[in-house]
Amino acid sequence: MDGRNMTDSGCDFDILVLIMEIQSILLIIFGFVANLFSFVVLIQPRLRRRPTFSYLAFLSLSNALLSLIHAFFTIIGLYFGLTLENLSLFIFCRLLNRFLIDFLTHFSLYTLTAVDIDRVRTVTSKTNQQSNYNSGHRSLQYGCAKAFLRVCIIELSFVCVFFLLNLHWLTSYGYTASRSYQGDIVHITMCTIGDTDGYSFSYGIYLTTILPIVELIMFGIVPFLISLFATIIILRQVSVKESFMNSANKHLQQSRRRKELHLSILLISLNCVFLLFTTPHLVYTIHVGDLRNRLNNIPTSEGEICSVAFTQKSLDLLQQCYFMSTFFLYILTNKRFREEFYRLFRCCVFSCRRSHNPPKSQAERIHRPKINENINHLDGKKRNNLLTPFQDRFGSRASLSDASQDDELATPLDN
Repeated sequence: MDGRNMTDSGCDFDILVLIMEIQSILLIIFGFVANLFSFVVLIQPRLRRRPTFSYLAFLSLSNALLSLIHAFFTIIGLYFGLTLENLSLFIFCRLLNRFLIDFLTHFSLYTLTAVDIDRVRTVTSKTNQQSNYNSGHRSLQYGCAKAFLRVCIIELSFVCVFFLLNLHWLTSYGYTASRSYQGDIVHITMCTIGDTDGYSFSYGIYLTTILPIVELIMFGIVPFLISLFATIIILRQVSVKESFMNSANKHLQQSRRRKELHLSILLISLNCVFLLFTTPHLVYTIHVGDLRNRLNNIPTSEGEICSVAFTQKSLDLLQQCYFMSTFFLYILTNKRFREEFYRLFRCCVFSCRRSHNPPKSQAERIHRPKINENINHLDGKKRNNLLTPFQDRFGSRASLSDASQDDELATPLDN
């Protein structure tokens, strides 16, 4: 239940509304903009050649879009007083409020699951990574490795599966009701299931009985267990490999171990923050049955509705803190991300300086060399005549002054 519905129900939580007003702005800055920056950094050729960074790039993109949608509904509800009843059924109720939120949430969950599995496979692999790196070094420099293409194919398969799984929100959810308002008939969007027989009744049974079980297993238990076991395996493998490091070629192995350790720490911290911020919301939504109560229109008291709304929105705000934390986790736990972010930041700053200081006009560039040529011609006519010619490397005769001028012109090209 959103804040706009909470205020319409007669619930008055001044502190929670103040937090929502502040967090909507923070979602735009640290959730949407910061995650877009993370996506741009992680998709660079130097980073995307590693599957871990490629997965994290898609994770940042999905979190950015989720932050934008959550902030949008909070802003139009608190600052403009609009609810789903005043908006379009398909665009705002079916597409934005249900389909995109569930689709992006599922995509984000399984992208994090995929990066967990890939990191476990990497730290437990016994193949020689250095030989693979040397054989494909030229392709890796430009980010065209097979690993990046494999990640794109996996993410595309996620998109297809979750699109089909959430397609029912676009086709069957919600309806339009007609009500009389001041003598006129007004069409109101009802973002819920209608109390009718036939297909709508069967669809309501699916939403209240089958779908919660599917979400509990596929998007609750499975990602939770994979993240938990992946964290344990990564910690164990990193500690074992660090303790049994071979003394031969120790400097190279330490550098490689350090990179693997930074990636492992990044993923472990990401898993911990994800479990901390999202597990309470999942437990409350599934086990309390708030979705079932709202869809079946079970009559409840106003105090119970306000209590459910307060708890639900508080857990929503806690879950949204996960979207705002990923950028800072990347900055704090991974050195390569910091270096690439700093490099892109400098490029942006220098490009802005060049735009504010445009180069000289073409007329000035053409006019100045002509003046210099005339001065050198008049000033060095006698000097060039006094120097004895010599034979250069190509067999032509030239003066020593001409040779020195050629050397001065060739020096910047060699540097």
